[in-house]
Amino acid sequence: MLFSGNFVQVYKNFILSNEYLSSKLCEGLYTRCEDKMDQLQVLKLPSMAKFNAGFLQCNQSFDRECVGPSKANYEQRMMKMLGKSRSLFIKEYNQRLFNWLVIFSLVMVVIGRFIIKFILIEMGAWILFIFLETYTRLFWSAESLYYNPVWHFIVATWETLVYSPIIDLDRWAVPICFMFAIFILYWRCYGKRKHGSRGLLPLYNNSRGTSNRLRSD
Repeated sequence: MLFSGNFVQVYKNFILSNEYLSSKLCEGLYTRCEDKMDQLQVLKLPSMAKFNAGFLQCNQSFDRECVGPSKANYEQRMMKMLGKSRSLFIKEYNQRLFNWLVIFSLVMVVIGRFIIKFILIEMGAWILFIFLETYTRLFWSAESLYYNPVWHFIVATWETLVYSPIIDLDRWAVPICFMFAIFILYWRCYGKRKHGSRGLLPLYNNSRGTSNRLRSD
């Protein structure tokens, strides 16, 4: 009888210990995934592909590593949390991307006009800016733009550039912009002196300087 009581006590302790370890393990995985989803919500450059990759990684790691009696309870919490994170990201994604594209188009207008002086870059940036602003004015809201095939093409191009197995621009955007700025500065200061002002690109011509040289000749 005493042996039976000890066996029951040991068995109860085993169950409680197993539940505790399972709960601790699943809670750690849940917290890690929750932090990951919060980080993906505030990406500098919004990317649906990057969010989906992080979402899938969290889901798979939780399903694989969370074991024991607490798994069923944490699975429900996990699915609820992931569902809310996904809905929130999708809700903000198009508007954030729209704002980024407007800013990008204006920046490229300035770069094409005053820095690189490349006509085609400025024209392309103006076309993008006019399309974004005009479409939303004609069709009352930016939300109507999101159903346009042109917008889907822009989104696909954005996703290809921003996030891929080769490069993640959300992480490397600042270093790339810094290197690009150095290149442009070098080209503006030293490139023209060394190679002359003529190039293969359709650049703006300084007509005033040309006319002055003709008069002096």
